[in-house]
Amino acid sequence: MSFLFSGFIFGQENYRTLVFEGNQKFKGNDFDGASSKFMEAIKSNAKDFTAHYNLGNALYKKQKYQEAKEEYSKAEKLSRTLPDKAAVLHNLGNTMMQMNEAEKAADYYKQSLKQDPYNEATRKNYEIAKLKLKEQQRNSGDKNKSQGKSGEGEDKNKGEKGDSKDKKKDKGNGPQQSKGEDQKPKGNGNQGKLPKDLQKAILDSIDGREKRTARRILNNKSYSPPASNEKDW
Repeated sequence: MSFLFSGFIFGQENYRTLVFEGNQKFKGNDFDGASSKFMEAIKSNAKDFTAHYNLGNALYKKQKYQEAKEEYSKAEKLSRTLPDKAAVLHNLGNTMMQMNEAEKAADYYKQSLKQDPYNEATRKNYEIAKLKLKEQQRNSGDKNKSQGKSGEGEDKNKGEKGDSKDKKKDKGNGPQQSKGEDQKPKGNGNQGKLPKDLQKAILDSIDGREKRTARRILNNKSYSPPASNEKDW
């Protein structure tokens, strides 16, 4: 019995050591090394929130957003406190924004706010996600209209010239939704602004009082980084 207990203690100490070493590498911007340490920690104890959460952060920094999402999702299921749950839901929202899924991002931010209603960073990100969703919906509507016009052009035998126009228009709309690099949080504590063309597109898609609110949000440096960059035990 004492042998089993000492083995358990050793396993816990090994886990904590690996998490600590991973955090040190993360702080040094060695995200590959951090990922490796956190993965080792998970092998030692796969049922603890911390290593999954920290691995998600390291993968996020490496721009491996699908993998980060998977680790955050595991961490979310293992969270036992309101701050942990709020933080991982916030980071899932950030990940969805990077994957250009504003609707899912808004939903995660909303869930995070239920755990931590006074978190201003999450609230700001929630507003940005809703604005981005409106901009995507507007672009989708414009694209459908453009395709409809293209179909009419073919019926009227306008030929290649009409097609070329529509392709050019589609090309202009596309990049506004794919500039993930510009939206990416830059380092610890810094906040990246949305690209100017995306800000303009968002503002163009709304009006009145809502536009004034959006402009105030966008003028502040929008889109905050992960709720925290690493967690100890």
